[in-house]
Amino acid sequence: MPIIAHPATRGAGDVIPEARLARLVEAGLFGLELEHRENKTAAKARLYSLATKYGLVVTGSSDYHGEGKPNRLGENTTTPEVLDRILKQATGSEPIFA
Repeated sequence: MPIIAHPATRGAGDVIPEARLARLVEAGLFGLELEHRENKTAAKARLYSLATKYGLVVTGSSDYHGEGKPNRLGENTTTPEVLDRILKQATGSEPIFA
């Protein structure tokens, strides 16, 4: 499912313009990864509003790539309700649960 990863890292002044986001929604955008330590608070607030307006899911992510970043594995997660919505809409292979 197409989800924009940590789209608020540059702050509220550099949030994706609503017209562009609307075009991405029309093209199949499914969500925004807003629960991520690098997203700026004011920008997240704006994007939460747009996510609600356009019916997008909001996901979380630790964006963990090893010890080179301060991100902690599992520090931001996606709610079970959003995960269920993703799985219901997804196409392709079956999910693998470890």
